[in-house]
Amino acid sequence: MIPRQYRIHAVLLLSALLIIFLPRYNERPDKEKAEAAAAAVEAFLHRVDTDKFAESWQIAASMLKEKVPEQLWVEKLGEIRAVAGPLLERTEESMTYSTSAKDSPEGEYIVVTFDTSFDRKKDASEIVTVTLDTDGDWRVAGYFIR
Repeated sequence: MIPRQYRIHAVLLLSALLIIFLPRYNERPDKEKAEAAAAAVEAFLHRVDTDKFAESWQIAASMLKEKVPEQLWVEKLGEIRAVAGPLLERTEESMTYSTSAKDSPEGEYIVVTFDTSFDRKKDASEIVTVTLDTDGDWRVAGYFIR
């Protein structure tokens, strides 16, 4: 039998591990949602990478369209990508799930972060927020380059 003091330590250690890792586990989307979100991100980024900014707006989530008019989206995204230059490499860094997002209504959100290298901005991060839209499809609700 394990001495009492070691049992207490074991319980405390397991509790600490649960406190650390359980929230991270819950932040991961289930497989079906992750695949749908990844497909939406891929379609969106393909349009952005090929300078089809108006098309990227057209396939975006309704909340993005309500916040940003198409012409402004095309202008700003064109400016940002002109500064960064053509895409060289993109690697997915993380994918997290949440039921809330800053300045947005309650819903389902998946944030995908990429380590990205552009021609004139070698060390960049792209953050793409995807949401379950009103039509039941996952669509991009936000796109940022750091």
